[in-house]
Amino acid sequence: MTPDVWSTEVRRRLALGRLLPLGEADDGAWVTERAAGAVLGAACAAVPGLAVTSLRLGLADPATAGVPVVPPPPSGLPPGEVGAVVEVAVWGSAPPRTEGVRAAMLAASSERLGLRLTRVDIRVTSLLDAPVPPAPPLPPPPGARPGPPLAVPGVAFLTSELGGVLPGCVEVGVAAGCRAVEVVRGVRGVVGGGVAVLVTWVG
Repeated sequence: MTPDVWSTEVRRRLALGRLLPLGEADDGAWVTERAAGAVLGAACAAVPGLAVTSLRLGLADPATAGVPVVPPPPSGLPPGEVGAVVEVAVWGSAPPRTEGVRAAMLAASSERLGLRLTRVDIRVTSLLDAPVPPAPPLPPPPGARPGPPLAVPGVAFLTSELGGVLPGCVEVGVAAGCRAVEVVRGVRGVVGGGVAVLVTWVG
């Protein structure tokens, strides 16, 4: 691998962010921080008077993390509750509606993902003169292989965001309108209990 190719692969991998535990410990599932953040950020876009400028996700309390039932993907965090640190910019004279951000994120994490988000820390970091346009939807990753690659409802395509086929790990994109953790459970039922599933995109 040439230095340029190696650098490109490193940047692509870092762009995924952390690999967060999805669902319960026995689900054997993870979701990229980029995919989860896109869903949560889109939910916050409906809150008036502010815009999310930074969103970081990680384990809420690493000391209480559990043990995965399958080998996790490389650098996958152990199963446990997830916490968020959110920075927002606000505009207008009304007080910032930060509780709306928290409510929107908690609802989206449960309804769209199945992410065990239990803590949301919000920081107002800047003031704006006018609203900013919402971020565009996260595009499907390069190399996404459209279906039917896997006969599971809700699987939009398979991906290879970790750089290729990994033994014991299946990467999937989840179709719009489907709850990610339920799709993952369907995938596990097809590929077998010893396989980890990583969600890299949510429609």
